[in-house]
Amino acid sequence: MPGSPSVRIDEVAAARTAVNHLLHQGHEKIGFIAGAPDDPGFGFASSEQRRQGYDQALRSAGLPVDPDLTVTGRYGLEGGAAAMAQLLSGPVLPTAVFAEYDELALGALWALRRAGLQVPERMSVVGIDDHELAQVLDLTTVAQDAHEQGAVAAQLLLQSLGTPSDHEPDTDIILPTHLVLRASSAPPRPTRRKR
Repeated sequence: MPGSPSVRIDEVAAARTAVNHLLHQGHEKIGFIAGAPDDPGFGFASSEQRRQGYDQALRSAGLPVDPDLTVTGRYGLEGGAAAMAQLLSGPVLPTAVFAEYDELALGALWALRRAGLQVPERMSVVGIDDHELAQVLDLTTVAQDAHEQGAVAAQLLLQSLGTPSDHEPDTDIILPTHLVLRASSAPPRPTRRKR
């Protein structure tokens, strides 16, 4: 919110990191599982910014943004599973999927397992956030430190309580993210040529 202190990550850069990881592994058909549009009453910008990061990474690599490779899922595991099922039944099958956040990615892993498709042999999956289940299910993800964000936000709040409101600084703190490599991503397997 303009005029209010904030603590956040660079959502665009986090998404670019996730997609660039898949691009560097050799994937060119990268699906995107987006969360359902955020409630405009809350003013969250992460969904739109993560979509921008996906688009930017593909375009920087000289690849088109294919609308057939983008689906939307409700928040949570079930939404991610439904979105993955939609991708699997679409006209273009990706070799990798970037999910806007880990809950969607975990749902995608669930759907792939039910479909009998091995991860990462048949499809790689990457998310953002480093959810506590991401390590358990071996999900490659872009981690953000929620505890540090909370601590910094609390410090900003305490500082603003001690500062007269007409002199309050417009503070926007951006904390770093980092790629956490796990077993859900690998180079695409070579396609067999028909004779």
